[in-house]
Amino acid sequence: MKCITIIGNLGANAVARTTTDGRQLMSFNVAVNTSGDPIWVNCIGVMREKLFPYLLKGQCVCVVGDVNFGVYQNKIDVSVNIDKCELCGKAPEQPSQQPAPAEPVKEVY
Repeated sequence: MKCITIIGNLGANAVARTTTDGRQLMSFNVAVNTSGDPIWVNCIGVMREKLFPYLLKGQCVCVVGDVNFGVYQNKIDVSVNIDKCELCGKAPEQPSQQPAPAEPVKEVY
């Protein structure tokens, strides 16, 4: 198990997903600032109902989880299976701005 802790800002609102076996998941991308271009990290994990409405574009988060690396179109692909996720700094003032989840996506993870 390769555990990583990242802190960065969400690039877009979190997305709710439902697997074919009925599990509720959430996913989002986090931009981790470096001295050059940001590194984008794809984060996915079990739905956290109380946290999800606050996972809006620009929100700073701290994510801890199992990390996976790959290469996609000649770029390093970093993904994290979320074990822990916390908001950093000020939470969005109006969590009700989170759009309603789209139709469940039939993906198997």
